[in-house]
Amino acid sequence: MAQSTSKTIAVIGTGRMGGAFGAAFTRAGHTVVYGSRNPADEKVQTVVKNTTGSAALDPHSAAAKAEVVVLAVPWAGAEESVKALGDLSGKLILDPTNAIQFGKDGAGLAVDTSGGELVRDWAKGARVVKAFNTVGYFVIANPSALPGKVGCFLASDDAAAKAEAKDLVTSLGFEAVDVGPMKSARVLEGMSTLYMVPYFTGKQDERFEWSVVRSGNVTLGPVRTAG
Repeated sequence: MAQSTSKTIAVIGTGRMGGAFGAAFTRAGHTVVYGSRNPADEKVQTVVKNTTGSAALDPHSAAAKAEVVVLAVPWAGAEESVKALGDLSGKLILDPTNAIQFGKDGAGLAVDTSGGELVRDWAKGARVVKAFNTVGYFVIANPSALPGKVGCFLASDDAAAKAEAKDLVTSLGFEAVDVGPMKSARVLEGMSTLYMVPYFTGKQDERFEWSVVRSGNVTLGPVRTAG
């Protein structure tokens, strides 16, 4: 795994995604503090015990102690969770949420823009980067179990924040892929609905992860345009 400067990271949420993030960042040499509405809860404390050197606090206190905040919460609770964190000025926020809804035909987008753009607007003063929204919790927990590197797509209006996020992403063993400004989160969240197709159709043997093959300076032939 690539080396990055050790940081204190607040993982907001202690479900499967939260636990996977906490364990992964700890292995990469970062310090993790979980944010939970019920930090003394037995299930929360089990997650803490499984994450070396971590602790659990209320979300506001966890965010206050951290340089980086990971929003590992369901979309339905994202706005409330962000607004409960207090002053986020200058903090790097990694947003893996997906503003999607579920119906008889599977998953679809739930907002006209994207969850990433909404999180950016709610987290006043923070440096928000869409990241990890196309990756399952089990891959975050152990990306090395898969052949090659899984891609982690980064979208943000803040170039410096993306550079910092790239270091964190690569420290976990993923390939960071810059896909432009935060409005690209609309596409990334659409990709998450495709990612879920094997699970909703009962074809888990066809499940996949996103990776990138870079063409570099390879000549791919002329580009045809209309007109």
